[in-house]
Amino acid sequence: MLSSIALGLGLAGCGGGSSKKESSPPTTSATTTNATTTGTSSGGGTTKPGAKLKLGETAHVKFKPLSAPSTSKKTYDLDVAVLKIEKGSIADDFKNVDLEADQKTSTPFYVSVKVTNAGAEVPVKNDDPDIRFDGIDDRGQEQGSVTFFGTFERCDDASAPTPFSNGESYESCLVYLIPGGGSIQQVNWSGSDEYVLKPVTWR
Repeated sequence: MLSSIALGLGLAGCGGGSSKKESSPPTTSATTTNATTTGTSSGGGTTKPGAKLKLGETAHVKFKPLSAPSTSKKTYDLDVAVLKIEKGSIADDFKNVDLEADQKTSTPFYVSVKVTNAGAEVPVKNDDPDIRFDGIDDRGQEQGSVTFFGTFERCDDASAPTPFSNGESYESCLVYLIPGGGSIQQVNWSGSDEYVLKPVTWR
């Protein structure tokens, strides 16, 4: 049986994290389990907005759930890292996936990320932190990740542990279908108000 997909929403159009996470059952591991061990961002403390990191380096950031009231100042401490950006193949990786006509001519890119709770328990029922990573293409445009209605083994979009307590971590993988021969060149973290205009970036 073919699996189907739909394009996910980026931060600007997102109304919460539930739609992406409810599209597939929670898993206990991601396809990034053999990823290179992450480093850390320099200077210690909270990583400043606008910081530029290398793949594998960890940012110490604040996270504000999308479901929180706009007036809320409550944030949670996370350590986040982009481990890998990999180019895939539509012909090989999506042969059992039901694609729209325009998707069949796109190029898949897989972004492996790691999220660790560095503070108080994080509410993740409707707000999985990994939706706050944004893929940026070679034209500087934000691309929406793909939502799978079913399982996509090549790149497993894992859910955060429940409860997501201090010291717990998970690895996940985000899929982007880039049209016109483009590519994902950068990944941004925009997980709280201070990072929306000046995200932490990995290249």
